[in-house]
Amino acid sequence: MNQVKIIDVEHWERQELYHFFRHYDDPFFSVTVTLDVTALLQYTRENQFSFFAAYLYASQQMVQRIPEFRYRIKGDQILLYAEIQAGSTVLKTNHLFTFCYFHEQASFSAFNAHVREQISRCRQATTPLIDHDHDLAQIHYSVLPWIHFQGLSHPRNHGTDDSIPKIVFGQYQLANDRYLMPVAVAGHHALMDGYHAGLYFEGFQRLINDPQTLLGG
Repeated sequence: MNQVKIIDVEHWERQELYHFFRHYDDPFFSVTVTLDVTALLQYTRENQFSFFAAYLYASQQMVQRIPEFRYRIKGDQILLYAEIQAGSTVLKTNHLFTFCYFHEQASFSAFNAHVREQISRCRQATTPLIDHDHDLAQIHYSVLPWIHFQGLSHPRNHGTDDSIPKIVFGQYQLANDRYLMPVAVAGHHALMDGYHAGLYFEGFQRLINDPQTLLGG
């Protein structure tokens, strides 16, 4: 069972920032960084792993390590989840998208098989659009493999307690013998700052620079 800790807001080190940003009309900030995915891409090709599963696995490793990615707002409470799952957009065979959900596994090998199975099921044209927004213990992921973007914005339902971070992966491109991929992180400013996004990007790059340890260890 996923453990949840209720934060005592008035004795929380972020309490001033939380109260400052809590009721902004649009409290989300977004940062886009281009990461070097050369080593990870080559390793997944050599071992016939899903590249998507590999970078999603790396991303989830960082999400679990940084508490600010696991804070959620629920009414007047701040919750800290012990574990966070992944929900991502997946393109169906009719070129419309749906939401697909991926759960933590004991190893990357198991996660890779789980992702392939889930995507195969979700890609069917008849798959309904069912969201799990009631489940706060997740990250909202999107993939734009057609666009090497430099920035983006998200559709948001204002006036809600939406506090789930959003992470988007773009198209990788070859430049000077290196494969580069944009990654965007959007977070609720009452719960996290650019510093925490920086920790995510730094750690993510470090993990994918050593894919054998990340995926094969």
